[in-house]
Amino acid sequence: MLLSICIPIYNTDIRPLANELNRQIQAFSSEVELLFLDDASDDFLKEKNRVVGQFSDYQELPENIGRSKIRNAFLPFVKGKYILFIDGDSRIIQPDFIEKYLLYLRITKTKVLVGASIYSDALPARHQRLRWMYSRNRESLSYKDRIKNPNQGFKSNNFIIEKELFKMHSFDENLTTYGHEDTLFGFELRKAGISIDHLDNPVLNSNLDENEVYLNKTKEALSNLWDISRKQKSSQFNQEQKLLFAALTCSNSRWKRRLAQVIRPLLLPVLRYLLIQGYIHLSFFDAYRFLQLERLISHGSFDKRY
Repeated sequence: MLLSICIPIYNTDIRPLANELNRQIQAFSSEVELLFLDDASDDFLKEKNRVVGQFSDYQELPENIGRSKIRNAFLPFVKGKYILFIDGDSRIIQPDFIEKYLLYLRITKTKVLVGASIYSDALPARHQRLRWMYSRNRESLSYKDRIKNPNQGFKSNNFIIEKELFKMHSFDENLTTYGHEDTLFGFELRKAGISIDHLDNPVLNSNLDENEVYLNKTKEALSNLWDISRKQKSSQFNQEQKLLFAALTCSNSRWKRRLAQVIRPLLLPVLRYLLIQGYIHLSFFDAYRFLQLERLISHGSFDKRY
């Protein structure tokens, strides 16, 4: 078997994604398998999703284990030479999505292949605009932009990895909360000298958190980023993460740190209010993240009020 499609589920109706994938793999049934693993979703969603077990390997975990560990948990069940990871809230937008991957894998010796994800062009409502704007402008790069710097900015939605390589380089299970598990994963691959290939074969990221929810997730992600930095003790990692490097530079300068202490209580509530209300400018979000991360580095905690 050539390809195992592995899809972690958490509180998502997986049926549209599963049905489209099942339709596309019918012509390649000997080469492709479909696996779902539910990370202790709410009961009403599990009841809906169990129907996909009629045409796939569908399993449920008794308790939530997190974004890193659940991806690693697929490994004992995988039969294919390659593993394709797709987030459960994605949508397939290419009618030949699976065929394009199979054609590439048959003629190359890739180790890691990124198809990437994109967001809709349609402007969402204000209360869901923050993640949409940030991801479209900073994370969801086009194929042309990705191949300019192929080993940077790794994202874990819609990528393929060779099974034997994944046995040696899995996701760090110490990261149990939201964010940057893929940043660390990509960095470890680069340290091991593994090249990352790219294909113009994106999925649509259909999950749009409300602004306040995404701000809370952002603080979790910043905490993970700082934990990774402390454990890696790598100047290369710190310099690659521009926001982290700026916050570290600030916290290491007495006068910059004092300045941040003065402006933080003045700016954070204003920035948070504007971002939650949907008055989005990426410079506002950058400033919010910078101030929160600088405080975390300098004081070991966020400003919980904001």
